[in-house]
Parts: sequence; structure tokens; C-alpha cells
Amino acid sequence: MEVSPKDAADLANGVYSVNQGDPVGLKIFLSSPVFSQEANPKLLKASVGGRVFRTAKDGFGISNLGGAQYKGHAFLVFRGTTEANNKADFITDARIGITISKAGLPVHVGFNHTFNSMLPEIRNFLAEADITGPVHCIGHSLGGAVASLAADWVSRNTSYPVRLYTFGAPRVGTDWFVNRTTVSIGRENMYRIYHKTDPVPMVALYPFMQAPYGSSGFYIHSPEPLISGAAHSMSKYVESVKNKAWNQVGDIPDQPYDVEAAVEGWLKSKSLVDSSSPAFWRWVDAALIYVVKKVLMGAVLALQGAFIGVLTVADKFAIILERGLHLAESISLWVELLIRKLLQALGMKVEASKEAITRSLIRQVLVRLIEKANREARNALRNL
Repeated sequence: MEVSPKDAADLANGVYSVNQGDPVGLKIFLSSPVFSQEANPKLLKASVGGRVFRTAKDGFGISNLGGAQYKGHAFLVFRGTTEANNKADFITDARIGITISKAGLPVHVGFNHTFNSMLPEIRNFLAEADITGPVHCIGHSLGGAVASLAADWVSRNTSYPVRLYTFGAPRVGTDWFVNRTTVSIGRENMYRIYHKTDPVPMVALYPFMQAPYGSSGFYIHSPEPLISGAAHSMSKYVESVKNKAWNQVGDIPDQPYDVEAAVEGWLKSKSLVDSSSPAFWRWVDAALIYVVKKVLMGAVLALQGAFIGVLTVADKFAIILERGLHLAESISLWVELLIRKLLQALGMKVEASKEAITRSLIRQVLVRLIEKANREARNALRNL
């Protein structure tokens, strides 16, 4: 049995009270009929920020048993980014390097650090609680990223069925993580909800990907401009799913971003591209995957381990794409088209000759692209 869209959204919204010094708000949150009023909920404290710079340990989530129709179920609910801890959460979000999760899979450094700091408490709760139903992992934004890691861990280390619900969550891991966690939890048990113009689900850029594998999740049209970040507000998500069943949540994406012919058409198109459009970022991600696969002759899975090391993602993609320029015309053409498209979108000079597209230029383009995507996401988080 899954949690209803309304209940999942209300929990993802209400859990922000755990670190805002709001005892009344926390009491209201815990009095939700979703929770058992006889159980003893546990406040989950997490380490956020850097290892040295702007570190903090504060309330990050709740572990609790379900009540009413969720009797016997367990809940792990995590809050998103706040400024209530000297903006340490922003450091967590910005730690975009790749590390290895408890399951041996490549994931986001910052999210993994925060999850691991709560793991002893989560493990104790699951061992001691009287659970007869699913474990529901829920979160918005940063909380959705941590909920994804929690759901993956629970599915691998306990016998309980798992349900995962995320709202406007960023990308947690690479292809390996997304593929394996989808198999472990089950695509049908993963509810990823995101607004079209919410910039946070668009970061970090490839090789990070969204779960479940092979699914666009619950995509919801939103009228707010991408640059405003307004579509990331949890209150907007509460409104979007209100009075709806799961089969009523979600719209059809505007474009076939996963169809190779469509990606080729976008790369070849002479029309101007707008980096303030959410469609641009979806096309960029699809094009990066398409071109890198071309260069590596389909060996993308073998590539993932190469991203763990001292070089940045931009460095390694620059090496890969620069090499692609010197391969057969059927491959180098796509690298050239991609770089020209990105130069145009970023307002940089579009080089006339292929020879002018050097590794240094490619790296500069990728660095600017990543910085722009992260600025959009940070702006959304600051506007919460």
C-alpha cells in the first residue's frame, strides 16, 4: 500500500519544522493522522555542510510508525534545504563530487555524507520498531535526495518493502546507482514528483541521473519562470497534488528527450537556444548522454568509475569530448554540434572551425554550463 499524494506532500512539507525552533509546528506535524499517536517518534539529527567549513548537526528528519490506514507502516521523512543552520545545507548541496555509497554505488558526496550521519539512528529505529508494512521514505529537495539513499539502504538491508516519494529532488547518483536502486526498490514503488520549471531536479548534470531508471516520473507542468525558482516551493507541490490520486498526478513531457532522432534533430537545429528555458536543460542532458555514448562506443557503464578521482567532471568530459573530435566524422560531427550549441546558449563566441574547439575551450564551456545550472538551483533554494 502506498501513501496518498496528499499525505506524502503534507509530510514533506511539515517535516521542515524539525530544525526551525518551532515546537508548535513540530507538534502539529507529529499529530498528523498518518502517524501513530501511541508510538514514540525519533528526531533524526544529521551532519550537514563541509567536513571542516560551515559544519552543523541539527534536526533533519523524523522516524515514526504509521497510524489509521497506515498502521504497522514505518516512516522516514526528511526536510529539504534551509538557512536555519548558518546555510550549512548549501554546502551539502554544493559538494557535487562522487563517492561510494554503503551499497558500493557511485553517489553525490554531500547527500551521502548527510545520510550516513543518520544511519545509526535509522538502523536502530528499524530494528526496534514493530513494523508489519512498508517503510515509506519521503522528502522534498535535499530531503528527497537523502530519502532516495535511505530507501536504497532499507531495500538492501532489511526484508521490509519500500516506497519512495520525492518532490523536486536533485540527482543523487550515476547510471549504476539509478539502475541498481530501481531494481532493488522497484520502479512501481518510486514516486518522483517534479515541476517542469523547477531547476533543482535538473542538477547535478550528467553523469548524475534521476531514478527510477527508464521513467520520466510524475512530471507536472508549471507556469512559473525557471529563473524565479518559485516552482521549487513545497507549497506549490502540495497544491499540485491536492485532491488527486496517483493516476491523476503527472502530465506528458513536452518533448521526446530520450529518442535519439529527436536529440539529433535538436543538435542539428539552427534555431536559437535559450538557457533560461527548462527545455534547454533537458535537451542538454539528453545530448551529453547521446554524444558521450557515441564517443565511448556505448561503454558508459565502464566510465562511471573514471569519475572517482582528482579530476573534476568538467575535466574528464573535456578529455572525452576532445578525443571524440578526432574520431570518425560520424562521431566528431556530434561533438562539434554539441559544443557549438552550448557556446551559443552561454553567449560565448561560436568558433568557425572545428580546429578552434580545443580541450581548454570545451572545459571552459562545461564549467560555465555547470555553474549556470547550479546558480539556478541555488536561487530556487534561497527563495524557499
